[in-house]
Amino acid sequence: MITGIDIDIIDSLNTRFICDSEIKNLVLKNHPNIIGTQAIKINKEHLEHTINKIPFVKNTEIYTTLKGCLHLNIEQRKPIVRILKGKGFYIDEEGKQMPLSSNYTSRVLVVSGHIKDKTIESDLMPLINFITKDEFWSSQINQIYVDSNNEYILIPRVGGQKIEMGKIDNYERKFLKLYALYKDGFSTVGWNKYKKINLKYENQVVCTKR
Repeated sequence: MITGIDIDIIDSLNTRFICDSEIKNLVLKNHPNIIGTQAIKINKEHLEHTINKIPFVKNTEIYTTLKGCLHLNIEQRKPIVRILKGKGFYIDEEGKQMPLSSNYTSRVLVVSGHIKDKTIESDLMPLINFITKDEFWSSQINQIYVDSNNEYILIPRVGGQKIEMGKIDNYERKFLKLYALYKDGFSTVGWNKYKKINLKYENQVVCTKR
């Protein structure tokens, strides 16, 4: 017999996209009289599949304890970027889209501007993955803006400069040039000396003073 429902939402980011009450209501919607029902009559695979349809859920595992408690382990998706296009959406670490949540706003990298659906996977995601997987750049770059010429502008957390990358090609080399400026240049002149940094040119970085 099912004696109770225990819900464990695994939340590595301390996000609150989903809550216990939402999951419990979904379980009761599918099994209104679940308390007192024989455990063998609960289709756990179907219930897992139903919960996994929630766009914020990555995976669900359900089992029954010896004392009859229905235990649900739920892993939430981990967003790495927020795309400000249309109503807006997140993309998680697996490249899957998630809608924005009315419960919680995740503090992640933001992309705005003239974003084309066909370039999200081919151009944006490699750049986003490069930034978010690098300890230095993930802490430094706050926003990416795509202009009408499909050129990329980075907005840092510190300093307030506009960092003009130009086209997406050779972005790794451009970040090497930018890192050299951060390491050697800013340590001398400070973070706020320049209002614009241009990385478009092959062998140089052009900085515009405030």
